[in-house]
Amino acid sequence: MAGAVAEIRRPTNEQPAIEYLDARGLGQRLNVPPTWLLENTRSRATDPVPCLRFGKYVRFAWGSRELNEWLSRRASGKK
Repeated sequence: MAGAVAEIRRPTNEQPAIEYLDARGLGQRLNVPPTWLLENTRSRATDPVPCLRFGKYVRFAWGSRELNEWLSRRASGKK
């Protein structure tokens, strides 16, 4: 089920909904290869992409505070 997206809905008075994407899904949104994302989730990366690990599976929480902060750092050129 490559490229599948799971979505968790929360009531509107709480945080916005977070979507859990695989590397392919996030790569499509950011226009980067999935392999680049996976390589940059490793602890040896300068500024690792925040992710969730489920054994061999890696997921990214689109809409999460951590991922948004990481994107802001990358957009501003800070690491």
